[in-house]
Amino acid sequence: MGTGSKSSHASYAVGPTTASEADDVVAEAPAEPMSDEEVQAKADLLVAMNLMEEIADPPFGVDPEDEVPTDPVERYDLFVGQVEQAQEAIEKLKEAGASDEEIEAHAKALKAQTLAYLNSLDEDDLREIAEAKGFEHPALVGLSGKGQHPLVHWLDPAYPSDIPSKAKIQAAALSRYNELLAGKTVGGMTLADLHEIEGTEPPLSGGAWKATPDEVASSAQAVTASIDAWNEAKKTYGPQSQQQRAEALHTMLAAEQKLASADCPELGEDLATAKAEAKLAVDEALQHTYVHPKDVQPLVQEALASGQLSETEAMHLGGHQLVALMRPSTPESEVESLKALAVKRQEQLANLDAGYAAHVAMAPGGDQPLNLPPAGDPGAPQAIAAWAKNAGDVRDMQTDVNAWYPYTQQGGASDTPYAEHPALGPGKYIHPGDLTSDFKAWAAKQKLSDLRTVAAELGMDNNAKATRAQVQNYIAASFNNKYDQQAIKDKVTADIAKKEAAKATKAAAATAPSATPDGGLASDEAVQALASKLPANGAGSVAKPAAPAAKPVKAPKPGSFNANVQAMMAAVQHAKATNQDLPARVDAKEVASWSFGPGTTASNLGGTYAKTVHAAPDGSQWMFKADHNHGGALGHTEAAASHVLSLGGVPAVPVYHHKKADGTAGSIQPLLKDAKPFTSSPSQWTQSQVDAIVRSHVGSWLVGEHDGHQDNWLSTPSGGLVQIDRGQAFKHFGADKLSVDYAPSGGGGFTPVHQKLYQAALGGGLANGVKINPAAAHPVIKQFESVPDAQLRSILHSTAHEGAKAGVAWVPQMRSRAAKALKIPQSQVTHEQIATAFLDHAVERKNNLRQNFSDFFVKQLGLPSGASLKHGGGS
Repeated sequence: MGTGSKSSHASYAVGPTTASEADDVVAEAPAEPMSDEEVQAKADLLVAMNLMEEIADPPFGVDPEDEVPTDPVERYDLFVGQVEQAQEAIEKLKEAGASDEEIEAHAKALKAQTLAYLNSLDEDDLREIAEAKGFEHPALVGLSGKGQHPLVHWLDPAYPSDIPSKAKIQAAALSRYNELLAGKTVGGMTLADLHEIEGTEPPLSGGAWKATPDEVASSAQAVTASIDAWNEAKKTYGPQSQQQRAEALHTMLAAEQKLASADCPELGEDLATAKAEAKLAVDEALQHTYVHPKDVQPLVQEALASGQLSETEAMHLGGHQLVALMRPSTPESEVESLKALAVKRQEQLANLDAGYAAHVAMAPGGDQPLNLPPAGDPGAPQAIAAWAKNAGDVRDMQTDVNAWYPYTQQGGASDTPYAEHPALGPGKYIHPGDLTSDFKAWAAKQKLSDLRTVAAELGMDNNAKATRAQVQNYIAASFNNKYDQQAIKDKVTADIAKKEAAKATKAAAATAPSATPDGGLASDEAVQALASKLPANGAGSVAKPAAPAAKPVKAPKPGSFNANVQAMMAAVQHAKATNQDLPARVDAKEVASWSFGPGTTASNLGGTYAKTVHAAPDGSQWMFKADHNHGGALGHTEAAASHVLSLGGVPAVPVYHHKKADGTAGSIQPLLKDAKPFTSSPSQWTQSQVDAIVRSHVGSWLVGEHDGHQDNWLSTPSGGLVQIDRGQAFKHFGADKLSVDYAPSGGGGFTPVHQKLYQAALGGGLANGVKINPAAAHPVIKQFESVPDAQLRSILHSTAHEGAKAGVAWVPQMRSRAAKALKIPQSQVTHEQIATAFLDHAVERKNNLRQNFSDFFVKQLGLPSGASLKHGGGS
């Protein structure tokens, strides 16, 4: 049968058929006679399917009028016409009463035939057809060369043209074109290369697109709209939330990219201003948001396919870092720094994999003994020393890598994050205490002389006189921070000197004459013999008799009453050390009446917002932080958070709402003198520091503050700890979670200190003997509980009402709560009702602290003792 346009098959006369003819039309005889409509529909479907087959694979020797066109676009149009005829026939079958199973079978057969035809086309034909059908820049999809070409699906007429999966293919091409406009390469192509392929002229200004002022304004509005969509997507929960956030992120970055590449000479400097404002707006939208690895996964896959990201970068950087690499506005120096970081992390991970493999070969774990060779075997001391040092290195690498690996594509977006990197898997962390026990069990069967040789390989130069315990501890110090190699060597030296002194004393006594009844003095020879064995105390000095040795104090048993008392006293001393270094809280009205100096810029103080330093009337230095976006509402917030924390005994620098002479509102606070950054890692934290972090976490949860990363912590001169910069207080109020995984400001350097603590505790990364003690939280919880509800409402009144008016970050959450409580639409909720919902939630959170933290310690940290918090304890 021919395939030309003259071969209409809208209707065919169907009369009685022979049995053989019927076999060609239907596969088997129907159970009931078919209606004329059903017979006609099946005939139309059969004709359409046959014609589609002929178009895909034209027969030889057909009438010239019926030949299939050689032009790919014309042939595609003819094919689509037959598909539409087939779809129409299937609809008629459905109307005629055909079964669902039959309709489904016909639909599947149709889709199989369209797929086969499109897959038979080469890439050039696909691009030509797609371009003719309105697809923009078809050369920018299918760059990986793997799997089915995306244009096959986009062109498939068996699926509607407006389905999301087809829209995503076009969006990917447009996103990559925006990258080219911004001067980047995609799949090895430049903008000029693409336009050469397309046979079109590139846009003006070295890759920028020529825009009118209206188009620039429209692009800027698109950036704003995309940021709003991103902010809304961040609040979503449920099965579709991940996809919604990923799509919103993709749209926001594409909108920024388009504006960044616009060229509009008519606007002059206003264009640069618009671009800078868009960049800052996107920066702010991303800055205090945790970008989950799955949020950025679709973008990463596209960037990998296009060559914008390397495999090393895609797999070893976190969400924020990957977004920075893909944004056109990221400074080149930062891009190079991130690429170097990815390479460094790849090497770090490879070293961990290799080191862990070597470690488990000798320390299989799982209650199995160490597989070390006998220490006396040839080459064994070197192998054992290398193993001990490697175990310490692996333990350190596990801690370091685990700080960033969960936030990468392979660690946070993969279903099998530890398949290739078992050293990071659950239960694989090297526990120094357990490894030390296994090592000493092995060492007990070795000769002391052989162990001394191993210790010598690790740098013990006085090993010949060391005891078995000293040698074992010295080797174990390679992987267990409980022991200090230098201290052990010093102890060995001291023991040697002590023995030599005892020998000298004995020798002097042997050479002395018999004691006279009146206790006569030793001879000069005896004195000289003793003096020659003792260390000199300086010229002409005389050694004083040693004081009687103090009786050693026995350490209390962990968990005993004495141990708890000692822990309590340590906590009190730590709190005193912190509080004595903090500036005293002054009445807010008095501070408001002070006249501060003009101030100087304080860029060295870091943080998100610009700061200035001013002199108070007494000459002390104070820092002012302006709130340009919310009319001073955030100044009220930080001041209130500081006040609330002080009521619970949580160390906090006093902060006050303040308005400068020029009307600029914000917050002001005294600077902390002689404080130093708190830079140590969890493995170095003391029990007092850990307890202080736990107490501070209680306060942070009460005021909804989740920005306590390590840059916001200081060590005071007296050895205390204090968290500063509580400007993010209440930002996520009502939507936040008391969880070891909740970090809305992001991972890496933005991970809160309390989260680092809990993750280290769960991974065995705290120092030996240091632990999470739920009892540390109890005094703070008790003090917060003693604050009357009315007092808390009073302190937070300005925060609630000014924040509701200014539309700060927590407003949408509280509007939703108010609408639900009042059973009215959100659009009808007033500022007053939003503020009331905020205050109600604050009181509710205060009154639930005990229950919430009890559940947190028990369920998330696996600490049964946390249950006693419900009853006033926790030890």
